[in-house]
Amino acid sequence: MFGAYNVKRLGLIITALLVAALLGGCSGNDKDKNEAEAPKPSQEQLQKADLLNRTADDMYQKLLQGEVEDSRIVLQQLTDQISQIRYEGLTSAEGMTALTQTVTDAQRIFGLAKVQPEDRQIAAAKVRLAADALTHPTQPLWLQYYDRLQDDVTGVEQAAKSQRQSDLQSASSRLEHNYSIVQPSLVIGRMPSDVEKMDSLVAFVRSQSLLQGEPFDDVLNAVPAMRQMLDKLFMRQATTAYLPYPEPQNPILWTLTFGLIILSSLAFAGWRLSKKNDGLVPVRRSNDDTR
Repeated sequence: MFGAYNVKRLGLIITALLVAALLGGCSGNDKDKNEAEAPKPSQEQLQKADLLNRTADDMYQKLLQGEVEDSRIVLQQLTDQISQIRYEGLTSAEGMTALTQTVTDAQRIFGLAKVQPEDRQIAAAKVRLAADALTHPTQPLWLQYYDRLQDDVTGVEQAAKSQRQSDLQSASSRLEHNYSIVQPSLVIGRMPSDVEKMDSLVAFVRSQSLLQGEPFDDVLNAVPAMRQMLDKLFMRQATTAYLPYPEPQNPILWTLTFGLIILSSLAFAGWRLSKKNDGLVPVRRSNDDTR
């Protein structure tokens, strides 16, 4: 009864798959439930965060137009607004600290009597990006820095391959500088543990470039890890690996229906086999097989 045995075996396999699908569906429901229980910002929080973002943009634009004093006044307004926002549901505790520290650093730089205009612009850009990251978690402005940072990593790699330490120092310094501009925004919008890994890699490459000797192999070993972390932080892996597809409204019901159709087909096939040749599957030697 070879055919009936195979049908029965396939039926058991399908049943096991259906059970696994049910368990997976329940697990997915638990995940959705946990996500639903995560704190969500209130409308008041969102409005205050949006005002903070608009204030940061105003401060940044005034500075670009050369209105340094007006920009400093708006920065003070932004500082006052920060203390009036509840950050639960908007970002993590680390993200709140990063935002506060970024604004504090900008205040310090704006308050210096002698400071390079570029330093003020960088400080203002950090505040602008951080405030935007708080209000635009899915499409923040700092995503525009992906290509620049990848180019910086490529510069580090090329300098290490050529074994020119002066070029390596310049390339690692450029990477460190550009990364520092978006680092607070990364803490606000991404997992702090992932940001810490990237922080460590950037610091490692920079420190290696300043060492006497031949740090090139160690730097080259760090390059793939930096690229991988940038892809993860900027969410480039998921967008390039798969095409979007519509998810069924009720995956458990869909799986059960599909499984029942397969089981019905297998049962019918088994019945047909049982009626043909008394359920025996003939095994014949092929004509060209002489053994």
